[in-house]
Amino acid sequence: MIEVEIKVCIKNKKRLEQGMEQLGFMKGSLLRETDWYFDNMEGTFRKSDKALRIRQCENLTSKENISYITYKGPKLDNISMTRKELEIRIDDAKTGKEILQNLGFLPVFPVVKLRQYFHKDDMTACLDQVENLGDYLELEIIVENEEGREEALNRIFLFLEKLGYGTDDIIKTSYLSMLQQKYNNDIK
Repeated sequence: MIEVEIKVCIKNKKRLEQGMEQLGFMKGSLLRETDWYFDNMEGTFRKSDKALRIRQCENLTSKENISYITYKGPKLDNISMTRKELEIRIDDAKTGKEILQNLGFLPVFPVVKLRQYFHKDDMTACLDQVENLGDYLELEIIVENEEGREEALNRIFLFLEKLGYGTDDIIKTSYLSMLQQKYNNDIK
């Protein structure tokens, strides 16, 4: 499956939520997501624009806890965060992290965020409050293959425009990379 995704920094959270509701998005669950990224000693994933992640989700609406292990391939274009994504649910994030570490993978920065989900048809919108970074919007559509990617991207661009954002607002950097850059700048 391919995750077609666009991310922007939020200018006005309250106005954005109102705009999304006016466009027919339905408010979903509120989650606290903690992502642990892993790489090998050589930094192969970082260098090849791939990611290996364990995500622990605490649903603040239903109080359910769920964890996933995810592989993300390299970005498929230079205008979005679109990439191949493989993900499975795991029973225990702690054990998953231990397995990866015993296989020689090293943990990188954790990324912690409050994520409010919104849904409209096959599009998911996430309002993210990322610790030490700020507020962001991610719009995504999951497609089965390359053929659906461009049409999904065009639909996301259309919604983005209706919400008051343009292509100049798009961020092509992951939260992990932004946090690493912020940390490196803070220690200089």
